[in-house]
Parts: sequence; structure tokens; C-alpha cells
Amino acid sequence: MSVVLGVVSALYALFGVVFVVGYWPQLRAVWRSRNGAADVSLPTWGLWCASSTVSLLYAHVVTGDLHFTLVSLGNVVGCYAVATVTVLRRWAFFPEPT
Repeated sequence: MSVVLGVVSALYALFGVVFVVGYWPQLRAVWRSRNGAADVSLPTWGLWCASSTVSLLYAHVVTGDLHFTLVSLGNVVGCYAVATVTVLRRWAFFPEPT
């Protein structure tokens, strides 16, 4: 393995963990939102969910690399968690008319 490949792999692993942990502040902000998380863009988070799902599939099916797969799985969980909590907060803030 070349030095460059080793450095890039280490950086990917490091930043992968940082990004996964980085979902927590957004989740907390959405959960604490008092306006139904109206300022959170569900279409954007939906695209990130789709993109992270494709990355997970690529990591697992194409590369078969366990570390890449785990980082991608963390991103999938984080993206879907933010999107799901946003939807739940909106349902709570904007209940369906009866």
C-alpha cells in the first residue's frame, strides 16, 4: 500500500467517525425545535439519505471493505434518524385536522 493510500484511508476513517458523531447536534436541535423543525429541509435530508444508502451499497457490494461499510452504515443511520425525527416533530407540531 502506498503512503498516499494509507493517509487517505486513515483520513477517511477519522472523518467518517467525526461525521457520524456530527449528526448528534442536528438530531438534538430537531428534537428540541419548538416550531416543528420547520427550518430543516426534508428534501435535502431525503437526498442525503438516498446518497448515503447508495454509498453503503457501494461499500458493501462493490468494495467489500468492512471499514468503508461501517462508516457508510453510520451515515445511513444518522441521515435517516434526522429525517425521521424531523417528520415526527412536524407531525407533533402540525397535527392532522380532525
